[in-house]
Amino acid sequence: MSPDPITVAHEDERGRIYFADSMTYFDDRITGSDVIMSGSYAAGPTLSWVLKVGAKAGIAHAAGVGKDDAGISGLALADRFEMPAAACETMSACLADGASVYGGSVGHANENARKLGVEIGQPVSEAARLMLGGPIRQPADPGADGVSNEIYTLEETASGTVYASWGIPVLRSIKEPRPDDVFVQASHCGATLSKFVIPLKLKGVIANDAGMGKDDSGISSFGPLAEAGIAAAAVGAMSARIGDVMSTWNDGVISVMNAVAEARGVRTGMTTAEAARKML
Repeated sequence: MSPDPITVAHEDERGRIYFADSMTYFDDRITGSDVIMSGSYAAGPTLSWVLKVGAKAGIAHAAGVGKDDAGISGLALADRFEMPAAACETMSACLADGASVYGGSVGHANENARKLGVEIGQPVSEAARLMLGGPIRQPADPGADGVSNEIYTLEETASGTVYASWGIPVLRSIKEPRPDDVFVQASHCGATLSKFVIPLKLKGVIANDAGMGKDDSGISSFGPLAEAGIAAAAVGAMSARIGDVMSTWNDGVISVMNAVAEARGVRTGMTTAEAARKML
């Protein structure tokens, strides 16, 4: 299988700046001299991926900031490891679109980024170049703040099972279709979701609307999923902590759904559990 696409946006004697649609696309192609950014949300699990691959700094999407500031919670995690990190302003860029984030504006920055001159309102492209001035880094283990590869069983019924998982790496690890299952996700409902859900032929999927973002990109997977006959719904960013799948399940309130989910009875204002049962 060919590597997921990553793009060099800038290169100089200090290192390279890359962007990708998902932070999980970055791998051993990255060095400690590189700054990486993506259309992923800037919660702890996403920025922990930056730490894991050993990049110099990371930039992601604020995703509406949301409940308990979860959409930017990774900035504090990065500060604990003395890594510069920032998040683009929610409406300045599209979710799941690294090129769009590169063209966005800074909405939030941690202390280590500010020390390098990163400021709120700055073009992300400018902030990324400033981050190249930071020290070369080595891969770090984020511990309990890292990505979970677990699949949790939430409800088993005669018509199917509701599962929970963190995001793309877990979906990618499933090798067989799961046509009787609904998956609850910690992530957003941007375009990258459909790329990994459609091959699984799920009954349905529920994730976070991530504050919608530019051009309603936080739910841009809904159309392709509907065309594939898969129900999809999003919980409001202020109702559940993005990056925390059990918050999606326990706290989430549906804000929007696609036509397939609506036809099965999913409605705005439902809890995640109610919507998942309708999808089954």
